[in-house]
Amino acid sequence: MHPDFRTTRHASLCVPPEAAGRRLDRFLAESWPDYSRTLLAQLVRDGLVAVEGLPPAKVKPSLKLEAGWSVTVERPELTESTELEPEDIPLEILFEDECLIVLNKPAALPVHPPKAGRGGTLANALLHHFGKVSQAGTLRPGIVHRLDADTGGVIVCAKDESTHFKLGEQFQQRTVEKTYLALVRGTVRKDKGEINKPIGRHPDHYEMQRVHKDGKPAVTEYEVLERFPGFTYLRITPKTGRTHQIRVHLSAVGHPIVGDRLYNHDNGLTLSEVQGVPALPGEAPLIARQALHAARLAFDHPRDSRRLSFEAPLPADLERALAALRAAR
Repeated sequence: MHPDFRTTRHASLCVPPEAAGRRLDRFLAESWPDYSRTLLAQLVRDGLVAVEGLPPAKVKPSLKLEAGWSVTVERPELTESTELEPEDIPLEILFEDECLIVLNKPAALPVHPPKAGRGGTLANALLHHFGKVSQAGTLRPGIVHRLDADTGGVIVCAKDESTHFKLGEQFQQRTVEKTYLALVRGTVRKDKGEINKPIGRHPDHYEMQRVHKDGKPAVTEYEVLERFPGFTYLRITPKTGRTHQIRVHLSAVGHPIVGDRLYNHDNGLTLSEVQGVPALPGEAPLIARQALHAARLAFDHPRDSRRLSFEAPLPADLERALAALRAAR
């Protein structure tokens, strides 16, 4: 059985007296034994679990419960699954040792399948490359953190459970340094700034997030690298790791990422748009996806604690868009 996040059901629980003082993730696992404690803890971190009377920032897997509290959960359906199949998909390896691998993920390569039986993902490629990887996360073997389907760049994956856990702890404790590059619409006036707006799931669209006062704290720092007429090139440092955080924050302040279909119905950037002339029939875009790149990742090695830092070069489509903007300036 595996979770299908495209189908969720709303469920409510009341904490009985005998569960007082119990951790939230343990209480949920005891209430729904078909769901792993790891999965349920992830639902809590993703904002899919609410506790009546508590702000979202207080709802953590380790929360100690009180009798009478009402707990609501958006649970994914559990469906029968086939095993994830290894696939011989080329990988651009930046670093590899006995416990982890760091890759430059192409933007066109999804990290993991939306449901079992589908292939063509990084998870399939890792199974082929390693033979066996950490199994934390069911259909996400080896996957410690996420990059959106249309976002390429540096990603680290674990070969064993211990490495997976230790890397996951660093992401939770925010000791991992993540740097992104993005091309956004509009002119960002301040050379540097911070977007500090809470983020929570959209009530009507499961795949979307939104800025909302009842969301979880989210902080994104940015620095302007270049300005163009109608566009800005940014270096971005997320200080928290909410789903779609960079995309949601930039859209919320009026500077959506170029090519972000989900948050701006944006089909990309064409040369005609850059030059300010009518579009040509059938014109191919310079970049047809969200112009967001995971440029750098730094973390402590889980075995010997040495600090590691890796960078991925800009992909060709983002380079092409920037070159056109510079030429038209």
